[in-house]
Amino acid sequence: MGWKGKKPTSFSFEVEKKAEDHVKKITMDTVQSLVVSSPVDTGAYRASHIVSVGSGDYGVRGPETNAVQDATNQAVKFKLGNLVYIQNNKPYAERLENGWSDQAPQGIYNITFNFISQKYGG
Repeated sequence: MGWKGKKPTSFSFEVEKKAEDHVKKITMDTVQSLVVSSPVDTGAYRASHIVSVGSGDYGVRGPETNAVQDATNQAVKFKLGNLVYIQNNKPYAERLENGWSDQAPQGIYNITFNFISQKYGG
């Protein structure tokens, strides 16, 4: 048995790239689920799902923000070994998560966590 046509170093770079791509895909699936699951009044909560790489972003986004596009811009920065943060900093986000909205009585992040865990086996 040998490494026909592939050097071990090439293989390790391929594994690293596939792992990074997998994390980016999970990140984008998570944000998409959060956006779809978000209750909507003005759209400010839905727009405020923030992805950051390496450290948390404690800013707040306005309703004109495209959360999915912002997440894409951040996800491409991911490198193996980084942490990805996904959060919503709206002052009422915790109340929404605890069933405050009739549009999302089970919460948003909890539902998304369960969906992503089932999809990717976590």
